[in-house]
Amino acid sequence: MTVAKSLAKMLMKAWPSNPQENDLALWEIFNQRKYSDASADEQRSLELSSAQFRYDYEKELGYFSKYFPQVNLTEFRGRSILDLGCFTGGRLVYWVERYGFIDAHGIDINTIFERAGSHFAERKGIAAKFDTGFAEKLPYPDNTFDYIATYDVLEHVLNVDKVMRECYRVLKPGGKLLCVFPPFFQPLESHMGLVTGMPALHWIFSGKVLMAAYYEILKERGPGAYWYIPKTSELADWERLPTLNGITVRKFRQIVKAEPGWRMRWWSTEPILSDGCRAKLPILRLLRSLFVIAAKMPVLEELFLGRICCVLQKFCLEAGHDIYPTKSTHRAPQSVLLTSTETAKAPLGVH
Repeated sequence: MTVAKSLAKMLMKAWPSNPQENDLALWEIFNQRKYSDASADEQRSLELSSAQFRYDYEKELGYFSKYFPQVNLTEFRGRSILDLGCFTGGRLVYWVERYGFIDAHGIDINTIFERAGSHFAERKGIAAKFDTGFAEKLPYPDNTFDYIATYDVLEHVLNVDKVMRECYRVLKPGGKLLCVFPPFFQPLESHMGLVTGMPALHWIFSGKVLMAAYYEILKERGPGAYWYIPKTSELADWERLPTLNGITVRKFRQIVKAEPGWRMRWWSTEPILSDGCRAKLPILRLLRSLFVIAAKMPVLEELFLGRICCVLQKFCLEAGHDIYPTKSTHRAPQSVLLTSTETAKAPLGVH
């Protein structure tokens, strides 16, 4: 392991990355002393700044229009929604303001995020409720929500299978889950960005080796890294890489197929380099075109699919038909869009 760890460290340091202390995109800013040692008013100010950052980012990005261009956004008005993994709440507040959701809830694992979202919603005059909890055991009754939306969360949960069962439980019959997250072997999403930007290291090294190298580099940075260094150099039982559970395209499809009530309404086949700032660079747009076919192929999609991005609908098994049949009038580019009839014939999660 020593040789492998040394090689991994060398590659990580060839493309170093260092977080900025004022980067509001990072949850780790709440580990900083400027937050923990601050007064209540100063803490609230940082919480609101984080929420405002998420609000502004969502306003510019447009989660639904970017990742789900086939969805009719007018369907959201008057509907209930759960933002699963809401962070400090700015995104959900914008959704309520922009799309007219009612009975809007956000949930995440830290009470800081709940407090930040609640204060931000109050400041904006938006009726949104924030909770602290785990996706494996959602604190909501059965058949509560019309929609659940989640962005870059399912790769971090302890048990994807349990989370998907909980999402199914709390959705109303006909309700829809819109989820976006990178598959484990996607080369640009190893989630070691606090140390390195080097892609595809997990294609070469084991998670144990990478975690050891990652931790050693952070220790070498000294006291200044106190707010973002992990507590241990060991991976937890559920981790394949730091904070990643190892969910793959194949495994996700198996989980979906295991629940007879799920109907796959839409599956994106957009390749890597399709989103983020990198997608706008001409050279990377050219490279992206090289992966379009691979992102649609079995096995290769594990490497070159940009994100697992899909719409799942809860089928009403008792009624034997769909409550809200899909009536999309156009096909989004680089996607698989299934009508109600096609979905009934196709194996769940397999296209």
